[in-house]
Amino acid sequence: MTSHQPGRPVTTLLQAVSVTTTGVLPAFLLGALAVQIRDDLHLGPAQLGIAAATLFATSGVLARTLGGVVQRVGAGRGMVISASLATVALAGVGAAPSFPVLVAALFIGGTANAMAQPSANLGISRGIGSDRLGLAFGVKQSSIPAASLLGGLAVPGIALVFGWRYAFFIGALLALCLAVWAFFRGRAPFSTTTTAAHPEDRGTPRAGLVVLTIGAGLAAAAATSLGVFLVDSMVQSGISPSAAGLFFAGAAVLGLGIRILLGALMDKMPTRSPYVLIANLLVAGVVGYLLLSVGSEPLVLAGTFLAYSAGWTWPGLLHFAIVRDNRMAAASATGVVQTGLSLGAAGGPLLFGLLVSATSYSTAWVVAGVVALFAALTFRIGRRLIRKSRGLPVRFSTVVKESS
Repeated sequence: MTSHQPGRPVTTLLQAVSVTTTGVLPAFLLGALAVQIRDDLHLGPAQLGIAAATLFATSGVLARTLGGVVQRVGAGRGMVISASLATVALAGVGAAPSFPVLVAALFIGGTANAMAQPSANLGISRGIGSDRLGLAFGVKQSSIPAASLLGGLAVPGIALVFGWRYAFFIGALLALCLAVWAFFRGRAPFSTTTTAAHPEDRGTPRAGLVVLTIGAGLAAAAATSLGVFLVDSMVQSGISPSAAGLFFAGAAVLGLGIRILLGALMDKMPTRSPYVLIANLLVAGVVGYLLLSVGSEPLVLAGTFLAYSAGWTWPGLLHFAIVRDNRMAAASATGVVQTGLSLGAAGGPLLFGLLVSATSYSTAWVVAGVVALFAALTFRIGRRLIRKSRGLPVRFSTVVKESS
C-alpha cells in the first residue's frame, strides 16, 4: 500500500471527473447534435431515443456486474478500461454511416459508462477524507453537466463549422488521453489514509437500496430525456440551433455549479438528509418541465434553467449518500444504484422519443414532470425504510440524526 501523497486526492478526483465525463459524453453529444445527426443519417425522434437508450440500457444491465469487477481490480484499472472503451465508442459514432453502426458504437459506450461510475466512486471513496466527501461527489457529478456543456458548445463551435462528426472525433482523442494518463498512474494502487475501516460505514439495508434504485431510475428517466431532447425541443419552439446550443451549455454550467455547491453543503451540514434534499430538488424540477411544455420561447428558457438547476442536480447527492454508508464497498454498492440510474436513463429517452412522435414535445415534457414527481416520492419512501431498519424515528423532517 502506498502512503498518502499530497497531490494524490486531487489527481484522483480529476480522473474521476474525467472518466465519468467520457463515459456519458457519447449520449450527450448525441443529444446536443441531434439536429445535425438526424438530417445526416435521416433519423426520427424515436430512432434518436433508441440510440441514446442503447448506451444507458447497456450500462444498466452491466453496472452491477462491472461494479463487482472494479471492486476486485481497483479504480485505476477500471478507469483505463472505461476510457479505452469510450475512445472506441466516440470514434465509432463519429464514423457511423448508418443507424445500426451508430447503435453498435453506443453499445460499446454503455460498457464504458458501466465501468466509469464504480471506478470513479471507488477512487474517491479510498482517496478522499470524510470531511470532503460531499464536495468531492459534487465535483465528480459535475461531469454530467460538463458533458452537456461540451455537447452544447460543440454545436456552434464545431458542428456548424466543420460538421458533427468532428465533435465525436475530438471527444475520442480526449478519452484516449485519459486512458493513457490512467494507465501510467494506475501502476501504483489508488490508496490513501482513507482505506482504513470507517466507523460510519454502516451499509445501506437491502430494502432501502432497492427503493433508492427505483427512485434513481425514475429521476434519471426524466433528467436524461432533458439532456437528449432539449436542443431539438428548443429548435421546434422557434429558437435557432446555434442559440439553442448556447442555452443548453449555459444551463449545463448552472447545473455544474449547483452540484458542487450542494456537495459542499453536505459537508457543512452532515445532519441533513441527502434523500430529503433530493426529493425537494425533484419537486422544484417538476415546475421546470411544466414550463418547457408551454412552448413559448421565454418560458422554455426559464424551464430549461429551472429543470437543470433543480431537476438534474441530485445525482451527486445520491452517490455521496450511498458511498458514505458503504466506504469499503463503494464500487459494488454504487453498481447496484447505477443499474437503476442507467436503466432509467435508457427507458426515459426511448419512451420520450416515442411519445414525441405520437403526440408532441409539450405532452412529453408534462409526462417527464409527472415521472420526476413520482421519483421524489420514492426517495422519501426509501429514506423511511432506511431509518426504520436502523431503529430511528420515521418522520418527514429535513434535519435528522445519523445523517440518514
